[in-house]
Amino acid sequence: MRSFAWLARLALFALALWFALQNTTPVPLHLTDSLRWDDVPLILIIVGCLTIGVLAGAAAMAPSLFRLRRQVKAAAGRAEVAPPVEAPGARDGDRLARAARNAGAAGQLDGDTQSPR
Repeated sequence: MRSFAWLARLALFALALWFALQNTTPVPLHLTDSLRWDDVPLILIIVGCLTIGVLAGAAAMAPSLFRLRRQVKAAAGRAEVAPPVEAPGARDGDRLARAARNAGAAGQLDGDTQSPR
């Protein structure tokens, strides 16, 4: 599965590289009335917009990611402190087996037939 993921990434990179090499035409870039460039390669504009979009997406996701990590860490801390839960009726099975042995109705029980503690 990992090799498939790396092949998909490689294919996406190759596609982006091919697209970039096809778009090297110089274009004018007008940011404001006073801030403008006349001959900027189109690929720089495309890569710049992609970078800005990725950074904006990461900034938008950051608060929820930090909150989720905090919740996972808190849940892991509570899981280590919590005492183990005993199966209901586990002690009853031990008492029944002990009573059966004392009455002579059963011999020694194997480890597989004893109830878990």
